[in-house]
Amino acid sequence: MLSVLPVNLIVIIIILAITSSFEGVINGYVLGQMTNIAFHNFANVGTFLLLVFTAYLVTYVSAYLFLLTNQKAIQYLNKKLKYTFFTSDFYQQKGLSVSSSDVINKVTSISNQIQRQYFQPLFNLIQCLMTIISTTVVVLKTNLLLGLIYVILSLLTMVPNQIGKKRMNQKTDSWSEYNSSLVTIMKDIFQGKNEIRKFEVKNLFFKKFTHALSDEEEKYFQLNRVQFSVQFCAWMCSIIADIIPMGVGLLMVAYHFGGVEIGTIVTLTLTADHVLGGIREFSNYQTQITSTKNIRNIKILKDDTDQAVNSTSQNQLSVNDVSFARDKKLIFKHVNLQMKDRDKVIITGDSGVGKSTLLNIISGQLIPNSGQVKFGERPIALSDSVLISQKPWLFKGTIAENLSLYQHFSKEKLVKVLKEVHLWEELGSQPLNFEVESNGTNLSGGQVQRLAIARGLLRKKNLFLLDEITSSLDKENAEKIRTLIYQLPIMMIEVAHNIDFNLVKKYKIKIYTLTKDGIIDE
Repeated sequence: MLSVLPVNLIVIIIILAITSSFEGVINGYVLGQMTNIAFHNFANVGTFLLLVFTAYLVTYVSAYLFLLTNQKAIQYLNKKLKYTFFTSDFYQQKGLSVSSSDVINKVTSISNQIQRQYFQPLFNLIQCLMTIISTTVVVLKTNLLLGLIYVILSLLTMVPNQIGKKRMNQKTDSWSEYNSSLVTIMKDIFQGKNEIRKFEVKNLFFKKFTHALSDEEEKYFQLNRVQFSVQFCAWMCSIIADIIPMGVGLLMVAYHFGGVEIGTIVTLTLTADHVLGGIREFSNYQTQITSTKNIRNIKILKDDTDQAVNSTSQNQLSVNDVSFARDKKLIFKHVNLQMKDRDKVIITGDSGVGKSTLLNIISGQLIPNSGQVKFGERPIALSDSVLISQKPWLFKGTIAENLSLYQHFSKEKLVKVLKEVHLWEELGSQPLNFEVESNGTNLSGGQVQRLAIARGLLRKKNLFLLDEITSSLDKENAEKIRTLIYQLPIMMIEVAHNIDFNLVKKYKIKIYTLTKDGIIDE
């Protein structure tokens, strides 16, 4: 937090925390001194009231400014927190998938919880600490003996928080887990709502959602119940801390001991009540802060993407004795493949043999259990290839934005690649300004595939990896896509079940079969 907030803002917050902490001191002092005012002297009464008004005005203006500066600080912190959640999951290690629902849950729900139960309480804690210090000084100065009794007993209110700390952490972790599960279920239902309605199973999925919602709300209730129980115990301690010193004070007045008078008890009771209230609030804020300990434990990851490096021998791809297992189950082993510039191969094989997994390893998205993939003379980097799947990623924006991905390319280059993939004539009078819907829902399957190919051509990638890209296309469009790719001056690996043998023969494409024991040359 200190590294995120500007230094001048931190200084202002501390100053305002001090000047806004005197309300308890003023209340105790004013009511305690009223018994000593000579009310027949209007000048003294007027001066007294003016000083009291000024003191209250400074205190409450400071409190108002304290709230504003706190909110400005929280703005800085929220922005950094949400950005950290987002980027850390974006840079998750290769092979470890992070669902979008988990990220959304962190950026929204978890971030808001941290704001409410960590950022805000922490600033309140600062003000609360200043209140405890200022009122404690006044209490001890008013009467040392009775003041000590008030202060010592006030410390009792911190005991429940210390006892309930571990329980609070457990309940917070449990609620966070169930909340993430609920978000995932909602996401799944909305993504599959057409299938759910088609098969008339909405009641079953609504039942699943309702059950998950009930579990999540129950866990949230349990979390709050622990918080309220801790607060209740603190309140009981505060009653003890109020009654015992008051009784001792009245006995001291009755026996004329220690110079205690009724005015002294009034001042001490009201001022010490702010010590007690301050400690109670301090304990409450500490409880809230403690409850977020585990969800604030963020593993910060940075971009470790290997950048493509210029090399004189990037026209060679070497897959050397690659093996891969998932959940201790062997997918394939001893996979070897050697390709040179402009080679094109098709890899086929039984379903589940790991063809898509092999492509992900070659692309650099997965790390093999053993073996190595080299592009030229170095390990392959994520940025060396273009991996095109059945459903390429498109986002809501123009064709130009989906091609450039917000990088700078000249209009001439964008037009050129659109013409190369035969999209220029299909997207209206202004193709670059054509608005693409999220996931390309307003484009045909062939258009989506060609747009993904154009992205790679725009960046002059040498290696194209194709994962069943024609499986959802009709025969005519599948032939067009393959013809387009097969005649490009690139290195290509295509994973496919259905093979167009006429095109394979025409473009002299090699066919390999992947088995669990390696690649077999057809």
